[in-house]
Amino acid sequence: MRNWKEDLKKFTDFLESLDIERYSYLRRIKTVEQDLPQELLPLDLYYEYYWNTTKFKDFEEVFEIYWKEKFNPHIREFIKKYFYGCSLGFVEEGFKARLYRIWMSILTQFQFQYLWNTLFDEELESSAELDKLGIDAVVTLNGKKVGMQIKKVSYRREASSRRFTKRQQKYVDVIVEIPYIVIDVNELKDKLRNPRVRKENKKRYEQILNLFGKNFNRLKNGFVIFNKDYLAHIHNIILLKTSKVKAKTKIEYNDILAI
Repeated sequence: MRNWKEDLKKFTDFLESLDIERYSYLRRIKTVEQDLPQELLPLDLYYEYYWNTTKFKDFEEVFEIYWKEKFNPHIREFIKKYFYGCSLGFVEEGFKARLYRIWMSILTQFQFQYLWNTLFDEELESSAELDKLGIDAVVTLNGKKVGMQIKKVSYRREASSRRFTKRQQKYVDVIVEIPYIVIDVNELKDKLRNPRVRKENKKRYEQILNLFGKNFNRLKNGFVIFNKDYLAHIHNIILLKTSKVKAKTKIEYNDILAI
């Protein structure tokens, strides 16, 4: 049986050790934007090194493993289809940027999962197989199988983009979107100081900043993590909603935080 508190401590220390700025250049590279086929998804590796075990590796290490495992024949076939005539270095850099974005998202997801399992008796389950279905984690509450989706949202008004598919309905009764606020704090503070910004927009920006400060913590290196109070709120909302809703229902992110 895993010691979730100990594993959370290890994982948080790992997140705080990351040199995020080292990979900042990868955020600008959007070479490989095609839908990746199942055989090219890195989820199995990410689950192996960051969730199933605590053998945490830095991004360079896990990307090198991915590249060696997938190059023959899968990446070769992908190159022939989309990047024929391009240099291998160009394609590799594009893959690295794509996998880095997935990596950062899934580390955020795993931090939520580690923290949840330290706080609540209802332990959640997570796997690469579920993730490929668009279900980040599953937990049983009020006798219902609840699937969770970590959803990145900003201060811009965003619609719920993911459907509750028939394939997902085979595994869970309810889908819950968990909002993870992605903002530039300094940018919003500048907007609040700007006399040209309308009052109603300033009110919204202030609300977003307050929600961010209340529900998330920023590590020393800038990595943003969920905090205990926010997960307690999420747990309470899910308990309340699942006591009332029917099966095959989606609880959207605005039901968790009105953003």
